[in-house]
Amino acid sequence: MSGSSTSDQPVFRIPDSEDHERVSALFLGPKAENQALLSQCFNIVVSKQTEARQAYFPSDPNFITSDIQAQSAYVAKAQELQDKLGTLLQNLGQWSLPFYSPRYSAHMCADQTLPAILGYLSTMFYNPNNVAFEGGPYTTQIELIVGEQLSEMMGYDPDKAWGHIACDGTVANIESIWACRNLKFYPLSLRSAMEAGEDLEFIADSFNVELLDGTTKLLKDCSTWEMLNLPVSVVLDIPDRLYDQYSISSTYLEGALNNHLVQTIGKDVLMQKWSIELQPTVVVPSTKHYSWPKGGALAGIGSDNVVNIDVDVDARMNIDKLREYLMDCAESKRAVYQVVAVIGTTEEGAVDRLEDIVNLRDELKQYGLTFAVHADAAWGGYFATMLPPADQSRADPPFVPNVGLRTDTAAQLRALKDTDSITIDPHKAGYVPYPAGGLCYKDGRMRYQVTWTAPYIDQGNLGENIGIYGLEGSKPGAAPAAVYLGHQVVGLNADGYGVLLGEASFTCRRFASHWATMSDDTTSFIIVPMNRLPAEIQDPSDTKAIEEQKQFIREHIINVANADLVNDADALTLLNQLGSDLNINAFACNFRYSDGTLNKDVVEANNLNRRIFERLSVRSPGQDPLAIPFYVTSTTFTMKDYGECCQKFKNRLGLEGPQDLFVLRNVVMCPFSTTHGFLRELTDYFQSVLEEEVENARKRNEEQPGTHNFIVQGTDRLYLVHLPTFHMASGRRQIILTAALSAEDQQKYTDAKAANPSTVVTLRNVDAMLLDDIVNGKDFQATMSFPDQDITVTINSVQIVKLRSLDTEDFDSQYPRLMPFYLYGTSAQPHIDHMLVLAPNIQLTAGLVQLTLNDGSSVSDSDLTTGVIAIAQDVHERAMQPFAIMSSSQVPETFFFKAGTQMAVKIYRDPFPTSTLDKISMDEVTELLGEGSIQIVGDVYVDSDSLNGDDSSSGTMSQATKKEWVDAVDQMHQQLSS
Repeated sequence: MSGSSTSDQPVFRIPDSEDHERVSALFLGPKAENQALLSQCFNIVVSKQTEARQAYFPSDPNFITSDIQAQSAYVAKAQELQDKLGTLLQNLGQWSLPFYSPRYSAHMCADQTLPAILGYLSTMFYNPNNVAFEGGPYTTQIELIVGEQLSEMMGYDPDKAWGHIACDGTVANIESIWACRNLKFYPLSLRSAMEAGEDLEFIADSFNVELLDGTTKLLKDCSTWEMLNLPVSVVLDIPDRLYDQYSISSTYLEGALNNHLVQTIGKDVLMQKWSIELQPTVVVPSTKHYSWPKGGALAGIGSDNVVNIDVDVDARMNIDKLREYLMDCAESKRAVYQVVAVIGTTEEGAVDRLEDIVNLRDELKQYGLTFAVHADAAWGGYFATMLPPADQSRADPPFVPNVGLRTDTAAQLRALKDTDSITIDPHKAGYVPYPAGGLCYKDGRMRYQVTWTAPYIDQGNLGENIGIYGLEGSKPGAAPAAVYLGHQVVGLNADGYGVLLGEASFTCRRFASHWATMSDDTTSFIIVPMNRLPAEIQDPSDTKAIEEQKQFIREHIINVANADLVNDADALTLLNQLGSDLNINAFACNFRYSDGTLNKDVVEANNLNRRIFERLSVRSPGQDPLAIPFYVTSTTFTMKDYGECCQKFKNRLGLEGPQDLFVLRNVVMCPFSTTHGFLRELTDYFQSVLEEEVENARKRNEEQPGTHNFIVQGTDRLYLVHLPTFHMASGRRQIILTAALSAEDQQKYTDAKAANPSTVVTLRNVDAMLLDDIVNGKDFQATMSFPDQDITVTINSVQIVKLRSLDTEDFDSQYPRLMPFYLYGTSAQPHIDHMLVLAPNIQLTAGLVQLTLNDGSSVSDSDLTTGVIAIAQDVHERAMQPFAIMSSSQVPETFFFKAGTQMAVKIYRDPFPTSTLDKISMDEVTELLGEGSIQIVGDVYVDSDSLNGDDSSSGTMSQATKKEWVDAVDQMHQQLSS
């Protein structure tokens, strides 16, 4: 079967045999291969710094004289500096993550380019602050140049656009919300300033604006809806038009608008004044970065008004859903601040269909609705350097392994020019040190919306104080200098960053080929990438074609050298279609049981993937980051945010259930991973970890003979309460049994209990057994544990009081509002055990409680023998979940479940069979037997560790792990201070 597909033919960059050699000169290297080069550059930095200081008023004296330098105090302090520096560097080398290595393939972190490092370091000596021009006159100009460079790279006209460096993409995204909010309300503010008695009343009868349909209208005659939907360019033109038509100065305009601007009086005042009933919204895909709801909150919009649009199966914004939502906004007269397209989601590397969003903006003009379009290209912006000329036809594949953008991805990057603003992070795909985010405006006048003044009339202020725009105060000049030198040396073109990212893309797709084909029918596991193979996209039911394509990948890509691969047009074309849009592979693993059947439980697949992630990442301060041979990271696909995408992903993994999916990710930024067959070494190691964790998953999920623990209750009749665990198959049942002892054993137990009346007695089988054998009534020898002795007894006449499945598929849909207990035993010796209907949870068991019914009646012995349900009326379980990690010895004084506690209860007959594997819902508990109270008198057992600990689905840290964490932090502090 051919590996090629006509649906997405890539356009490859015309090769240059020196590409990789140039890339190799840009980094210190995984093994510091360019140490000599960097040392030379460091010497130049120090030398030039020295020259600069000596050239400033050279007649000034030396303030640190040779005599001072010869003194013992000076020498001692200089030596201390070197010693402490050596300790810091040693600890950095030992405890820092190896972002510089091809083995690191987790977060968006990689080795920085040498020019970026040197640009930052060189400028740090001067420590300029771009908050004001006089604080950084040269670096301010650099920042403006960088803004022009980024804008031009995005396709904006650099003569009209404006960009600046922010500390990160979060701040840039928040600034864009701020700007769009102010822009949306600006016409309303101006209209308020034109009312009778206001400063701009004199223009009311002559100042008109252009509406969406191209017609003009006096602003004072526009409806509120029309003012909320003026085109962006029309609003931005207003200050210049006021100057041109009426000679209104910026200073006068600022004063006239001050008491009407949203910046001054707030959004809600304007909304009330202009009878705006529905809150305007920011529209984002459900895969948005967390900065968007944060920005909505900070801008006073409210995170609820940052509206999610569902994504499709490929984790891209669903354009049909977007159209439906925007049409609803048009019909209901709900304004929209901006629609956000993510150009490279940080979890999946997906590129939203920006072309379609731009077309929607044009389409919706006929319905009177318009909005700003923002591209969150924090991750994907620099990939625009990979764009080939629009008229370039497909060239022969290059020898140096780099791939082109997918045709559709390239189209979205070309559409960046049609947005109103763009977030881009040089400290991601620009390989620049933190902090260096960025924001570009297509129309530079938009920056005037985020000052504490009215929009200026742009008169070309050359000494611009860029710190007045945006959120930040102090702005390090070193960050734009790092970006600037990186751009200058690497190059914002196909020969520069285009090659660097192209080689990383090649590596990413090589990784994707392994994730797509590592498993087959014979492996103990399956791996499923989120991004489907072309054959799967074409026909997901055609398993034969899918398997043929996988085999093609194994034969023509997996074990093929780079030089051979790039000469195989079909293979290279297919390789270009593997993985995500932009250099992130999201994938998940599942396991087969020993009999070959595939696990269906989402929680257990999540546990497998979580354990893999924990082995391939640093999870505590004391963990040696240099002992991990390969790094990946993780994310969670929630059903709430990912919907269809998550559900189909789970289906492809063979999983059933409504739970969220824990997903592994590898972000590929290193251009060196595919040399020397190194990538195969990494994926082989991953497979070995996966296979080991599959065995652990099998042990968790396949019941095997072992030791089973019970709490012993009662003396007149013996009850055994199983100690369940969610993380082992043999423990995923809530079991209450009644049993008997021989007369001799009964006496031993009675005597030992009398000597330890307040002790919780535990029991465990002596010989390894299946739990089912115990439940089904097989006699067995057991050890009862008391503080001062263990006694051995024979358990017989076992009968089931309660047996319930605690498998994920049998859980209730939510925690009960009030806490339910099983009530069982005899009228003289009743006991209770907390019902477990959902994980994570806590076991609360008490023997010898006192039951009092309000009407003086009692629960019958027959009901107690089979067990009833007592629901505590003043214990709100749903509000308590998840419980903190605790055991009986760790119960705080304030905890409700302890000796002496009295709970008001309602007693119900249990509508479920004594033994059932079906889902139990508390909504079905209806037959009321009475009301009263239960007082805990006797033995109390509390444990949330096994039901809410490290091995449960909650991932909560256990007490032991917390201690290890604290000890590790202390150890690191000692090393740092030594």
